[in-house]
Amino acid sequence: MEEVVLDSSVIIKSILKPSRWLSEEVYSRELETHHKARALVKALKSSDITVLIPYPVIVEVAAVISRLAGRELAERVVESLRTTKNYIVVYEEEYRDEALKVALLTGSSGFDAYIIGLAWNRDALLITDDESMSRHAETLGVKVVLLRNTDVEDIMKQLH
Repeated sequence: MEEVVLDSSVIIKSILKPSRWLSEEVYSRELETHHKARALVKALKSSDITVLIPYPVIVEVAAVISRLAGRELAERVVESLRTTKNYIVVYEEEYRDEALKVALLTGSSGFDAYIIGLAWNRDALLITDDESMSRHAETLGVKVVLLRNTDVEDIMKQLH
């Protein structure tokens, strides 16, 4: 069975709709990505696929949702991430050496290095909607999917 690492961009986009203040082109793309993210998260929750959530993702999701939609929703989302049966929160100690290697080899942000590092460590599929993270992961041979460019059905097929 395949393991998946979810980036905060996917989790946040599965919950929050894009701002109407975006240009029509960007709004349309982001709304489509929102729908894909929601469908993906729903499919993963009802599957037997192990979903790895790096602890820094928990912190980022809590911060962004709290800022944009309120603390109550952020707390509910964090609780869901921690208690969904096939979701496993993975702490830094388990992959910190890989995160450092990612930072040194790619020059990615420290946050991105942790997410990529976990996927690299576990040979897991990384699902993100962050183009820069996707590029850095690809340079290391990490299996990565950029959500905006991929259908949910295609992602799920890769996992079975």
